[in-house]
Amino acid sequence: MTAGLAMRCLALDALAVATSDLLRRHGVDCLLLKGAGLARRLGVDRVYGDVDLLVAPATVPAVRDALHAAGYRPTLPPEPYDVAARWHEQPFTAPGALPLTVDLHRGFAGVGDPDALWRSLRDPAEPLDLAGGRVLVPDEAGTALLAALHAACPGGSDKPALDLDRALAVLPPSAWAVAGRLATRCDAVPAFTVGMRLRPAGATVADRLGLSATAEPASAWLAARRATPTTVGLAGAVEVPGPWPRRLRLLARLALPAPAYLRQVDPAARGGRWRLVRAYARRTWRHVRWLPRGVRELRTARRRHG
Repeated sequence: MTAGLAMRCLALDALAVATSDLLRRHGVDCLLLKGAGLARRLGVDRVYGDVDLLVAPATVPAVRDALHAAGYRPTLPPEPYDVAARWHEQPFTAPGALPLTVDLHRGFAGVGDPDALWRSLRDPAEPLDLAGGRVLVPDEAGTALLAALHAACPGGSDKPALDLDRALAVLPPSAWAVAGRLATRCDAVPAFTVGMRLRPAGATVADRLGLSATAEPASAWLAARRATPTTVGLAGAVEVPGPWPRRLRLLARLALPAPAYLRQVDPAARGGRWRLVRAYARRTWRHVRWLPRGVRELRTARRRHG
């Protein structure tokens, strides 16, 4: 880690403590999901770019008010960001000279019951001394659960898979057994299974836990292997239960998502109507350009799940 990156991580650690203290003064608990807590749990020198804080879903309005009063500003309006899933995080720019971000989580990718996730992680959470203060972090089982879920939804990064490798190497079998039960409790078994089966060591653990590969949704399997968004969206539309009109609406949202979502994923869409129009045009062209690759990826997924 370079000196510049190390200094930035130290600033993020201080921000994690300051934000946790701020929320605590407003009667709200939070957990540091990744960052220094994950690095220490895995025993690695890990670079991170923001502060990920999980709160109970019911407290989100109070948290937003507290952050706003303290000078934190949301990067985008609090609209659903993901065209295929419920919103689970919102970035806030922290006050100060450095451009640092706090990601406010009300859940996590792949989790169907965010309230159960909060309870499952908060009850056994452990304190961590950090940057002259203290934060709460997930225990070993919570870390195992999050490592698998993050690997299942890597967002185009190699880091979640590397974190999972390290977690599989250092966390005890008992932690993975509890993580499997937590996945069931918070309706995250499909994503947990996909993440675990990305790695041979994880597949061995998944077999021991009785997590069948046939339970992996094709869309999640494709996302974990960093297929194109077009492919993942098409697979997800096919998996949606109910009549075809509902699936067609989902495909329409994939092709023409809400402006807030597009501004989040494409910074060039911010700053005016014409920038947004050009961003929609670029997105349409990418879908067209990715279509041949998407067909091949869908065939692979069909063979895998057929």
